[in-house]
Amino acid sequence: MANAQKPWLTPAQQVQQLKDKGVKFDLMSETDAEKYLRENNNYFRIRSYRVGFSKHVGGANDGKYTNLDFAMLVDLAIIDMYLRNELLPMTLDIEHFCKVRLLNVMEVHREDGYQVVQDFLTPEDYVDQNGDPQNHILDEIRRGLSSPYTHGLIQRHPTGDWPAWEFLEVIPFGRFIQFWRFCANRYADRSMREDYYMLHDVKGLRNGCAHNNCIINDMGAGTPRHRANNQVARGLGAIGVGQAMRRTKLSNERFIQIATTLYMHQRVASVGVKEKRGRRLREVVQRMNRNRSYYTQLVGPANSGLTFISKMVDGWYPDPTP
Repeated sequence: MANAQKPWLTPAQQVQQLKDKGVKFDLMSETDAEKYLRENNNYFRIRSYRVGFSKHVGGANDGKYTNLDFAMLVDLAIIDMYLRNELLPMTLDIEHFCKVRLLNVMEVHREDGYQVVQDFLTPEDYVDQNGDPQNHILDEIRRGLSSPYTHGLIQRHPTGDWPAWEFLEVIPFGRFIQFWRFCANRYADRSMREDYYMLHDVKGLRNGCAHNNCIINDMGAGTPRHRANNQVARGLGAIGVGQAMRRTKLSNERFIQIATTLYMHQRVASVGVKEKRGRRLREVVQRMNRNRSYYTQLVGPANSGLTFISKMVDGWYPDPTP
């Protein structure tokens, strides 16, 4: 049976619906909340941050939120925006420095820069309906002919005779991760194989941030599709994140991706880039803590989730000033 269609609600009706569910308007008035919903955010996004706040069980208020104010939803939405704005460039940094590392590894192994690309491309060969030989990866690359940023570069290689150093500039991140694994196996490099799995988590976070998805609107424990990499778990332990918090937060796929990105970034980025990102991350944590009094008396994922993020930033990107 198809889901029943939901009615379009005005900001006033949205506020009333939240009130009916137990959301309070003590920290932000109903009038200000209506204005916020009209001018700053949409109802679907803002209400998504309610996940994880506790509800009454039994009695007249059964199912209603126990201590959730609309201002908390707004606060989390703002924190989420700042966090996305800093995490996205960090994923791009990781991609960049991993490409630099891969070229260095190839140099150490005295790799033929053209042959390694051809060996990677060959399994993607196919014959089209006209009987002409084609290649799935080259098909993807040629889509970049319409881009002013890659048009000239792609035009120089009409037959797909790419050297590795130019190939890395035109393949999407997903293909780069595949190429990374191909090279890890080619050189029997265990460290690269480990990083291959972590790069998938970095890619997942990058996609979420790039599509402006809410990333901290569900900070509770869950059942992820895969476990966090052992390096990330050990790295968290080394900066003082306790076992109970590691176990809980790394059961949430969102936090796996965030933790993996922060761990990889502080490991692979240059000193200057790390310092720059660290300053911005500490500013996000400062904003995150502005209204921590909203959450400190809550026993639940909202408070512990923000604490987890703060611990990672403090541990991996400490303030160098005394």
